[in-house]
Amino acid sequence: MDPSQSDQRVPVIPSQVSWRAYDGEVLVVTSSDACIRRLSEVGSFAFQRFDGCATLRGVAAAITVEFNVSEETALRDLKVFVDDLHRRGLITWAE
Repeated sequence: MDPSQSDQRVPVIPSQVSWRAYDGEVLVVTSSDACIRRLSEVGSFAFQRFDGCATLRGVAAAITVEFNVSEETALRDLKVFVDDLHRRGLITWAE
């Protein structure tokens, strides 16, 4: 994928990944290793928006408003976050 288009990727939470939000904090459990992961406040906010419709740019825009950071910072940090989640099998990309 062209790096200039990477912010148009659409993250999706796979069906084999279970998660719940408690008091604004997301806990993610994978069935393959039964590992529980607790996401940060910003990570939790972003993860809850990975609905298969929102692009990374759209999620970054929401982070910008909610956490009062620049869109550049939000998008850069979000890309690092989703790349890590993807490597761990916690998200996939919509086609």
